[in-house]
Amino acid sequence: MIAEFGHFALILILALGTCQAVLFCPALFRASYRALGPTPAMAPAIASGSLPDGMTGTTGPAETSGFGVWPLPFAMCVLAIIAEAALIHSFIVSDFTLPVVAGYSHSSTPLIYRIGAAFIPDSGAMLFWVATTTLATLLFALQSVARGVTEQDRVALGILGIVVALLAAAAIIDADPFMRSGMAPLDGSGLDPELQDIAGMVRGPILYAGLAGLSVIFAVTFAALPGAKLDRAWSEQLRPWAMVSWTFLGGAIAISAYRAYTEQAWGNWWYWDTSENALLLPWLLTTAFVHCRAVLEKTDTLKPWTALLALSAFGAGWFGTFLVRSDLLGPLPTALLSSGDSVALLVGFCVLFAAAYFMFWRCAGGMIDNKDFSLISRESGMFLNSVMLSVAAATVLIGTIYPLFLRWFDGDIITVGPPFFVQALIPIGLPLLFLMGFAPTLRWRNDEAWQIGRRMKLAVMMSLIVILFVWMRFINASPLPLLGIGLAAWVFTAALGDLWERLWRQPDHGEGKYRNLQLLGPRYLSMTFAHIGIAILIAGGSASAIWEQQISLSARTGQSIQIGPYNLQYEGVALLPGENFATRKATFIVYRNAQPVAELFPEVRYYPIRGIETKEADIWHGRDGDLHVSVGERAEDGGRVVTVRFLPMMPWVWGGMLLMLIGGAISICTRIVLRYKKNGVPAS
Repeated sequence: MIAEFGHFALILILALGTCQAVLFCPALFRASYRALGPTPAMAPAIASGSLPDGMTGTTGPAETSGFGVWPLPFAMCVLAIIAEAALIHSFIVSDFTLPVVAGYSHSSTPLIYRIGAAFIPDSGAMLFWVATTTLATLLFALQSVARGVTEQDRVALGILGIVVALLAAAAIIDADPFMRSGMAPLDGSGLDPELQDIAGMVRGPILYAGLAGLSVIFAVTFAALPGAKLDRAWSEQLRPWAMVSWTFLGGAIAISAYRAYTEQAWGNWWYWDTSENALLLPWLLTTAFVHCRAVLEKTDTLKPWTALLALSAFGAGWFGTFLVRSDLLGPLPTALLSSGDSVALLVGFCVLFAAAYFMFWRCAGGMIDNKDFSLISRESGMFLNSVMLSVAAATVLIGTIYPLFLRWFDGDIITVGPPFFVQALIPIGLPLLFLMGFAPTLRWRNDEAWQIGRRMKLAVMMSLIVILFVWMRFINASPLPLLGIGLAAWVFTAALGDLWERLWRQPDHGEGKYRNLQLLGPRYLSMTFAHIGIAILIAGGSASAIWEQQISLSARTGQSIQIGPYNLQYEGVALLPGENFATRKATFIVYRNAQPVAELFPEVRYYPIRGIETKEADIWHGRDGDLHVSVGERAEDGGRVVTVRFLPMMPWVWGGMLLMLIGGAISICTRIVLRYKKNGVPAS
């Protein structure tokens, strides 16, 4: 009965989303009719926002109460919570009459994994996406009430209603999580062992939270297109949503990278498969949007390009989700059987974004930039930055879908792997890192080349010194990692140099130099943390590529293995039972300078429910780097196959990702605090 309540709640979400669209979108239809009409004389009026009330969808007085705005989003959010709770309850009690529970759970599965399994299958993931989108809709409604509800806010809520309705319809049609089977099995198939990981379970919810934020950006942008009202108020309204989406998507990428790193079968921290690329695409476009949105807010320029990025970021996330769910890029027999499972999601994508891009095409001419800027300016630097990020996203998309097109036309099955992406993205990434170093130091509107050289001389000298030092120490190293380390030093020293300039070379306002840190504002601090994080990430990845060491051998009990500055002593293997698996757990004692510093316990697990054997590597994050140890089967000589990898500076990669997320969190949390504490500190 609980599942039926969840199913009914999901149907009501579809109905209420449709009602919200019908109630709030008439203004969009009127404005669209005027904006898409064949009279060119309307374009100047649209651009100036001087159309009569109800035609642009933006003008008109703001409401003070906003009572008619929030009830429908609130009802949808409550219903989504009920539906999600019903699905989680079905997994907890092992209700195997639901095929989704029977396919992803078992009575012996630990409780924490049964709860997490509710978000892993396609049906569970779609339901959570619906839930997060309804929550984002409610939060946007409350934000609109706090700011004063305008006609444009109502149109945006109508578009969000369309998004919620399309997602709910896709969840019901493509993979209904509450569909019951005629005959329930005695027990379930169990969760895939590779998915029995806490980090992997939270990655999906974090991803869909980021996509929910992008849906708000998409809706507000769509609503502003007919009246060409992409102004500073629009940019200010979307600032928290941009940072929340960017941070959540970055968190999902960091979790995916760490899971790839800890899986011995993958052997690296980014595998460039479809699920990872589906994360990278919206994050790259959201990063580009964050930069252009800041330019628009500051100088009221780059309106068409910013609007296009706002629409495309959500489109990339939606399309990437479809690619992952449909399995079109998997083996051909499997793809032919499962590609129709996401037809509603694909139809919704085509309808929604065809309308959005058509509206953009017809209205882009009315988005007139009222101010100019020179080639040497911060606006130009951030614009070029966004263009290169967009080109990188297009490259990743082409590499991801190229096998699909080749299969359709020639019937050939190929795999596009890391070599293609690395070689294609290096010509884009290197100039992007170079631009990242000095773009934040440029002045708005206009700057002088000689002043840029004066400000960047320390960064130039430090990056050259780092490159020469590393090259002299490792003269036979590949030039690309050396260049990566040099550019990382360039970005790092440029960010710190600009921070030093602003902190200690600005007036102290009579309250001491450290007052300048408070006056910088969260946006600048967030940007600095993110740029420093990227520099540390690039330096760690490049250094690991140069200095990585790997040993594979047949080890016997008591044998020592020397790698890098560490000595590992193999203590043997013990057979132990797990909660729902049996394991052969090996023990290694790690020594440095003849002193024990850690113990590692790699395993080989066997899951009898699925009949699958997995290798679980163990990793020690030391001050010199990561020690990555895994064990395999017995070798022919009676020993145990052991693989040890030493990756110097690999913790820098995770530290860099963490700093980037901290930068986003600083911007989000400071905005929340300053919203309720007016202490005079600028929000930007």
